[in-house]
Amino acid sequence: MKILVPLNHREDIAAFSSLGADEIYLGFYDEKWEERFGTYADINRMSGFGRLANQYSFSEILEIIQSIRSHNMDAFVTMNANVYSTEALRWIEARYFPALAEAGVSGVIVSTESMADIALKAGLQVVASTMLGLYNSDIVRYYYSMGIRRMIVPRDLSLCEIAMIREKVPDIDLEVFFMRNGCVFSDSYCLGTHRKECGSTCGSLRSLPKTIVTSSSDFQYRHDAELNDLLYQNYFHHDACGMCALYQMKEMGVTSLKIVGRADVPGSVAEDIRITKENMAILEQCASEKEYLERMILPRNSYRQCKLGLSCYYPEVRF
Repeated sequence: MKILVPLNHREDIAAFSSLGADEIYLGFYDEKWEERFGTYADINRMSGFGRLANQYSFSEILEIIQSIRSHNMDAFVTMNANVYSTEALRWIEARYFPALAEAGVSGVIVSTESMADIALKAGLQVVASTMLGLYNSDIVRYYYSMGIRRMIVPRDLSLCEIAMIREKVPDIDLEVFFMRNGCVFSDSYCLGTHRKECGSTCGSLRSLPKTIVTSSSDFQYRHDAELNDLLYQNYFHHDACGMCALYQMKEMGVTSLKIVGRADVPGSVAEDIRITKENMAILEQCASEKEYLERMILPRNSYRQCKLGLSCYYPEVRF
């Protein structure tokens, strides 16, 4: 299994490589794009965070890709916004894809069928983003028939569901969410954007004050509703983790473990790489899942992450 990590500071390339990362994904900004299509036409899913998540221009990204490859890591570029206009797709096809291919990018992470089609025609390896809603083997087979061989399964799929996809479509490279930044929604069915000024649904639920209104005056009903809100507001997927699922992921043949966080502190990403690499080494010495779960290293803030399984990507392992 490979470790895939986000990059937002080029000086972290060597450090991530030395810690054991195998792959890097990153996005970019383009002032000419913004001039042509406006502020709210995203290049990727994190464009709404501005340069906090996309620190480099397109020309700089081309140089960074070569630096990543020189450290024997693969480089993937995110082109996974909610939607693209026909004109925007033509712009991407003419201005971005030829240059990315020449720079030696390992692949582009796409969110629409149209984007996948033009990327494949440009000779690029395509990674089907979680935005494409790969919830079952029929959907996976469809994108496989297009020529896509690597796919990111949604973060809300269970290990059993991922294993069924692997069993029915064995010739794909599966990328799974593994550490950091969970979400209360499904990417592919979310019509919001990551922009607080637009009232993003997830951001509003997290940050705005709420009054719980019920049709029942029953004390227990009200209590349960308020407790449910408290738990999900404070614990659900704030800093998600899939470390306990490592044994099953190896057994089912997962290709890549995705550490999320293009806008996160690099030191936190580095810590996730370190622990993942150590647990992968422990895994090789274990004869059973039980042994692995007894010996594995828990994340540093597991006292918070492990409460009730609410921040587990795959709570079924222990809960």
